[in-house]
Amino acid sequence: MSNSSNVDGVRALYEAFAARDADRARALLAPDVEWIQCAGFPGGDHRHGVDEVLDKVFGGLRTEWRDFAAPIDEIIDGGSTIVVLGRYSGTHATTGLSMTSVFAHVYDLADGKIIRFRQISDTAEMVRAMAP
Repeated sequence: MSNSSNVDGVRALYEAFAARDADRARALLAPDVEWIQCAGFPGGDHRHGVDEVLDKVFGGLRTEWRDFAAPIDEIIDGGSTIVVLGRYSGTHATTGLSMTSVFAHVYDLADGKIIRFRQISDTAEMVRAMAP
């Protein structure tokens, strides 16, 4: 897959997430994808496999937060490694408090599929919004 196609694939994952299109997300992720969320990220963990990522990561964010979004500010094309800079935003479903938190996402791709995700995020605003 060319560098441009890798960027397109990662961008398509954000579009699938925003559209709540699990089938499209599944098509972009390797069946044995490794998904590593940073320490301190609410509900974060080290996940393995597309089903666990879709259920525990994407499903969890949708139930814990109203209007959760992760808009992209910049994409850095490193060939088979793509870095995405952006911001999480949303309102916590229980407290009603809103947050905005910056992130860096690092994707590794092989054969047109995302094989690994690594997250770096300032989680303080998310944790603050979760506190009653």
